[in-house]
Amino acid sequence: MRQTLLLLHKYAGLVLGLVLSVIGISGSLIVFDRELDELIAPHTADFEPAASLASIDLALANATREVGNGSKATRIQLGRHAGAPHIARFPGPPDAPGSIEVTINPGNAEVTAVRTWGEYTVTWFYYLHYALLAGEAGHIFVGVMGIVMLFFCISGVVIWWPRLGGWRRAFTMKRGLGAFRLNLDLHKLIGIYSLLIFLLLSVTGIEIVFPQPVEATVDSLFAVEEFPNPEVEVPAAASPLSVDAIMAVAQSALPESQMYRIYLPGADSVPYRLSFIHPEEIWTEYGASTVWVDQYNGEVITVWDSRSIPLGNKILSWFFPLHNGDALGIVGRWLIFISGFLPAILFGTGLYMWLHKRRITKRSAG
Repeated sequence: MRQTLLLLHKYAGLVLGLVLSVIGISGSLIVFDRELDELIAPHTADFEPAASLASIDLALANATREVGNGSKATRIQLGRHAGAPHIARFPGPPDAPGSIEVTINPGNAEVTAVRTWGEYTVTWFYYLHYALLAGEAGHIFVGVMGIVMLFFCISGVVIWWPRLGGWRRAFTMKRGLGAFRLNLDLHKLIGIYSLLIFLLLSVTGIEIVFPQPVEATVDSLFAVEEFPNPEVEVPAAASPLSVDAIMAVAQSALPESQMYRIYLPGADSVPYRLSFIHPEEIWTEYGASTVWVDQYNGEVITVWDSRSIPLGNKILSWFFPLHNGDALGIVGRWLIFISGFLPAILFGTGLYMWLHKRRITKRSAG
């Protein structure tokens, strides 16, 4: 059993290790995606915090005019902090990797950039991590790599598991025994000390790509309630309210929380959907609570409050912020950032050991 797992672990690592390295490194680079984008393209986000924010209706009108072609925004993400830009999304061209993103100055509602997701630097790394630049097929392949990573975690523990009396040696590095021993110890120790975080990244990554089986598993253990998908009755004289008015209504439903993102109606019968972050939630890139508002009469249809949803839903709501480290604040983000480089080290040390043994075998045969 152990020998079979060793062979599978070795050759699967040699074949797929480079792919996992690319996924890991690109994942590290997007942990601080907004900060990196602001560093690379400061003109899109270099704003002085305004005394008052401009109208979101005006911001969307300016963005719509810049995009042109009769395109309508699908959502707008509000600035993460004072001075940070709003980002509106529009459907991208058929041949584009993603949507059109319009960056907006929150103080005066002026458009500072119109870019296509997946084509500018930070989102190119995101597309690489998310789908290896290969669309839906690449996205599914990345999910399969999550399953492969899970196999490496399990097989690695079985291969590493020390004999009776060898536990202390199993957690320490032996020095002065040459390059091969150094690489072997690095491979084992990085793998075992990073096991929990690799398991976390594997399981949460699998859920992002293949949500149904993971959600079904959680549902079998804990209560999971279906996420609401309400519709509204379209009046005879349909006259939607302004986005600013809708925002005020939604904010009154969760007055102490920070509005994070606004999903705009894609059809007459679809209400506004606004996501929020509660003050006690440490993450900054995920709105786990949602308010639906009727676009015609301004009434709150329903509220999905992350503090009162079933346990299964609470568990599922943690998957994405755990995957990018945001669930644990700045410490978690740095932890995920560092962890993303470790598969490349594991691949490098594994490749070195394989080449070293191959050279010895050839030398012995000669």
